[in-house]
Parts: sequence; structure tokens; C-alpha cells
Amino acid sequence: MRIAGRIPRGAAVAGAVLILAAGAARAGDRAWTRDRVSQGLQAQGRAVAVLYGPGPRDPAVPASARITRVYASRDYDSAARISTRLCWGSERGPCVPLDGRYVETHAFDGRAASGPLLLVHRVEGWGGDHPPVFVRGTVTVWFDGR
Repeated sequence: MRIAGRIPRGAAVAGAVLILAAGAARAGDRAWTRDRVSQGLQAQGRAVAVLYGPGPRDPAVPASARITRVYASRDYDSAARISTRLCWGSERGPCVPLDGRYVETHAFDGRAASGPLLLVHRVEGWGGDHPPVFVRGTVTVWFDGR
């Protein structure tokens, strides 16, 4: 049971990891962050992709800017088992799995910092729950300042 006004434990942990990761960024790096919620996952095995890219409040991302690191997290309120992949460019990838609630990776280093990046969610089992399930996601991309 969650009490109104309290931060869910998963969100607090993910936020702490993001703050620590941000402090470790190289001095010349800049970053953009986007928070989004998926459409409702309705069917087991059917992928739902959510697109992430820099927004109007983020620093300008020059066409020549390249990724130096990516952080992604996801959270949802359900007993369902959901697999999530972080992909660059399209659902076909390249992709890396989120084995827990978040991943920090250098797998996309050198690729265009404007993305797009996607979180691709798939219900593997309902675990006694039922559709729809909405997944909250965050993607942060650090990039060189070129």
C-alpha cells in the first residue's frame, strides 16, 4: 500500500542513482532527460515502444554531438512481469535489456545524441493482474559538447 505524498521506493532509488550518475559525468558533457508514460500494455507478448528525444527545455544538441553514456529507468504499479529494452534508432536496435528497474550503459557511445532512443516494453506474464499496465520511463543521454 502506498501512502499519498510519499515517493515510491523504486522511484527514490532510481532518482538517487541518476543523481550519482550525473555527478560522475565528464566536465565537458551535457545531457538531456525525458520522462514519458507508455500507452497501456494490453496483450501478453505484444511490444509497446515509447520514443525519447531531447525536448525544448533541454540544451541544444548539435548534429555532430555524440552519446557518451545513457541511463534509463522504468517503473509500473502491477504484479505483471514486464521485460524492457532500451534501443537506439528503432525497436530493432541496437538494444540493451533493463534487467531491473534501470540500466546505465555505454553501448550507444558514439551514436548521434539526438537519438531517438526507445524503451520497448513487453508483458511476459500477468502475475494475477490484468490489462492495461502503464510503464513510467526516464531516459537521460549524456553527450559530448561538440
